[in-house]
Amino acid sequence: MEWISPKTFFFQFPSLCYAWGRKFCYLCFQVERGGHPLSDWGVFRNKVHRRAPYHAELCFLSWFRAQNLSPDENYHVTWFSSWSPCHTCADEVVKFLDQYRNVTLDIFAARLYCFWDPPFQNGLRELQSAGVQLDIMSFEDYQYCWENFVDHKGMRFQSRNLLRHRDVLATELENILR
Repeated sequence: MEWISPKTFFFQFPSLCYAWGRKFCYLCFQVERGGHPLSDWGVFRNKVHRRAPYHAELCFLSWFRAQNLSPDENYHVTWFSSWSPCHTCADEVVKFLDQYRNVTLDIFAARLYCFWDPPFQNGLRELQSAGVQLDIMSFEDYQYCWENFVDHKGMRFQSRNLLRHRDVLATELENILR
């Protein structure tokens, strides 16, 4: 598993309404199988290619499908993501969850991707309708990510400006999901 550097974490994960220059999406995930403690965890980053971009959410879905999921076991997946899913990824996640009814998903996003654009808003609503729990990352979520996904080399977590627009984004998400 690759760790996120502290520098990358503090640049890519702040809760900003408009985050210019942040073209990557980092998706930290954990998978619980059948109620057992943490089974799998890791980090995906979108792959940026001019002809075929591959978003972090799709990287996760490809990896997860390859895990030979048992239809007799329940899986609970949690994502801590630097961006909420785009509408195309939201559609793919909804299809995935429809196919794998034994999988539940919680998404904690640092920022909302193109939240002013109706197709992106609809994608978030579709996720919610499919049973996905959506929220903006809290202090505790950032701290959890720091402790479990960041190569902090023993440095204590300090929120710095990570939560700058958290309340604004949480209200915006709440309004979108109404």
